[in-house]
Amino acid sequence: MIKIISCHPIFNENAVVLSQKFKWELEKEFNPQPKDLYIVFGGHEMPAQLLKIQEEKKFNFGYIILNSEQQESQFLKNKFYLQLMKCNAVFDYSNKNIDYLKSNFNIKTYSYFFFEFMHFQREPEEGTPQTPKEYDIVFVGSKNQSREELYKKLTERYPYLNIYFDFDWSYKSSVDLTKLLHNSKVVLNIPYYENNTLETHRINKALSCECDVFSLKSADDDANEFYKDYIYFSTQDGLCDLIDVYFNKSMECKKPYPELIKNVTQLITPHFLFTVNSIHDNFIKNVAL
Repeated sequence: MIKIISCHPIFNENAVVLSQKFKWELEKEFNPQPKDLYIVFGGHEMPAQLLKIQEEKKFNFGYIILNSEQQESQFLKNKFYLQLMKCNAVFDYSNKNIDYLKSNFNIKTYSYFFFEFMHFQREPEEGTPQTPKEYDIVFVGSKNQSREELYKKLTERYPYLNIYFDFDWSYKSSVDLTKLLHNSKVVLNIPYYENNTLETHRINKALSCECDVFSLKSADDDANEFYKDYIYFSTQDGLCDLIDVYFNKSMECKKPYPELIKNVTQLITPHFLFTVNSIHDNFIKNVAL
């Protein structure tokens, strides 16, 4: 059977959407059976445990690892995670990551995937007007120096805007994060790493909650080009100017989340689905019981 597991709460919604889309079982109690194939979100969080179970079962079940880690990530220095990817099929969301895994670790990527979320429309209760959004600008992510400096710069320049940065992982739950984003006008995508891929997990979640997204350009030119119709790009130095225009003048609207999902589905899903089924079929034929 083809099954899905999520190893970290931030991927739970992605796992649910994928399960519903293809009618694959989302397994909560991990109990692999012979010839099962698991699509794994967040495998970098527990690579040693995943490998151990596979070794104990003599590799009579398999994984497809959906790699979400960038080249500067500490997890790509973890020998267990690298071994997990070398022993199993790997899918990725970025050409930049794919090239790095191949050139540095000889890890082959079999297909692409993308982070899909439920489309949460912000609708008032019947008979009541829609309330204004509480937050003007929001960022949710891990703390680093550049993000702290940006927060300080924004709050000093825009004391009249309600700006909220969460560095404490207070919104691991999809429900809590959705509530926050529904009350947010603009979500910032500020990369954690300098030589970064475009952090589409954050972007897609914000778009699914009907936020406008302002992002610094990534080092992945293909991703920048694809997303330019859906989000507003800026340089670090030009971000404040973009915010000035947004809050003081009208800006051209970007394409909505459903169009993003339709487009990326057409580009990626046929090969994704074909590859998953091919891996599963070959696995069934070749596994010795």
